[in-house]
Amino acid sequence: MSMTKYKEHFMKSIILIFSLLTINLSFAKESIEEGAKNSMLKVLESNEALHASFFKYNPKEVEQNAKKTLDALNAIKNPELKKLLAKAGEKLKLITATAEREANNVNYHQASMAFIYIINKYDLGEKYAGYRCPMVKKKWVQNTKKMGRVHNPYDPSMPHCGGKMN
Repeated sequence: MSMTKYKEHFMKSIILIFSLLTINLSFAKESIEEGAKNSMLKVLESNEALHASFFKYNPKEVEQNAKKTLDALNAIKNPELKKLLAKAGEKLKLITATAEREANNVNYHQASMAFIYIINKYDLGEKYAGYRCPMVKKKWVQNTKKMGRVHNPYDPSMPHCGGKMN
């Protein structure tokens, strides 16, 4: 290979590597201070119980776990997270044992959308991910370490409908 061809090949390789690094960095999640991260992980841990109570749908447990998740959410001190989760808090308050299941499903879906946004925006680790079921057109958060299979909390006739969101 001539020296000119070698230099040209070398420069193309450098440009390609730089481009790939730039693309990779643009998809990286933002870091978050440790206290805020731990507070958000507590919300997601509380949400695990709420997700489980929706999956087997016990209205009293659904309400109790919605309140526990709301308590964890209200304990967050980070102003940015509080702002991003304000709507989720409003929706969790509306989940009650006396509400129709579909109303609770809609409110849980809307709260879950805020949780999924946080999971996708900030680096909270790989423990939690967003899932969706195209048949019911709803999303939720699931612990990827505990549940290898999809657990759709919205429709008992389709308990394993859907998949992990990327």
